[in-house]
Amino acid sequence: MPAMHRAALVAALAATLLAVGPIAHAEAKLRPPRGFFGVMLDRAALRGSADEQHAQWALMARSGVESVRVVFSWAAVQPTPEARDDYSSTDMRVASAARHGVALLPVVLYPPQWARRYPERESSPPAHAADYAAFMARLVQRYGPGGTFWAEHQELRARPVRAWQIWNEPNFDFYWYTPEQGGWAPEYVELLRQSKLAIEAVDPRARIVLAGFANASWKVLNAAYRAGAKGAFDVASINIFTGRPGWVMAAARLNRGVLKRYHEPRKPIWVTETTFPAAKGRVPPPMALWQRRWYTTERGMARRLTELYALGAKNARRLRLQRIYWYTWASSYSGADDLFDYSGLIRVTPDGAAEPQAALRAFRRSARR
Repeated sequence: MPAMHRAALVAALAATLLAVGPIAHAEAKLRPPRGFFGVMLDRAALRGSADEQHAQWALMARSGVESVRVVFSWAAVQPTPEARDDYSSTDMRVASAARHGVALLPVVLYPPQWARRYPERESSPPAHAADYAAFMARLVQRYGPGGTFWAEHQELRARPVRAWQIWNEPNFDFYWYTPEQGGWAPEYVELLRQSKLAIEAVDPRARIVLAGFANASWKVLNAAYRAGAKGAFDVASINIFTGRPGWVMAAARLNRGVLKRYHEPRKPIWVTETTFPAAKGRVPPPMALWQRRWYTTERGMARRLTELYALGAKNARRLRLQRIYWYTWASSYSGADDLFDYSGLIRVTPDGAAEPQAALRAFRRSARR
């Protein structure tokens, strides 16, 4: 993490701790908002048979997971403009969440090649925001209140999807390529505005979740506001990977300050990605200093997870911090190139079996408190 970003977090953390002060006994017992305990479902979690994946969902529900964030790939559903939408993969995720009483947060990205502005780049934004917005409307028509999916699956207790995250980390070229520096902001805000109109035309009470902004997320949020994002979303969202759980709270406080500056102080904040990988001793030390501070041991990951959710619960009301999604539910715990491969609450073995890690026990205890 760049030094100037770390300095801002340190200052914000100090202010956060001073503002919290002594916590009253009654307040300390307050339950955080419903959906607060979330996980990301991707990577190794999506491998394995239908029975193995069903077992993972059951384990999530038993472990106190209240909300699952999962990618809905536009490219997978609509690979060509003429093709009928193929909802097989998204149907499976929605059905699994409904069966186990877990809320679902789809993050919708990855445009098909025919819809990309730069067809040869997988990280291209959509060529036309209206195409993405039309796709979002069809997703709500299928999975929202009264959606066709629920009519087709009356054996399920309907749990309509009411929150939709519009893209992920558009401030990075590997999610939103643009040749113009800073050009992502006006382009993304146009996508956000058109998506909000399309979604709310189908479900007026849907919640539009801002893309997870990473690194100095408060500065990214400010750039989005300058590009016209005010009034175009219901929930602010941050992705943060840092060495200390307290800095996650500091980042939330800095984002809260931006929301106040633009006169939207009551909008909630969701942390849609954060983690502390248990890669120490398993891979060579990372080159970047911030990554060496970030990664830890298996025991360290469990300890930091416990501290993260305890701090989140204490600050939930004051910061309007409604959800924290751990990244990630499952990973392979193998390889030396990607620290995220060591961040899962469970390890998925090569034959598809799930092995709970120490951090899962910590997550379960935190949720039960």
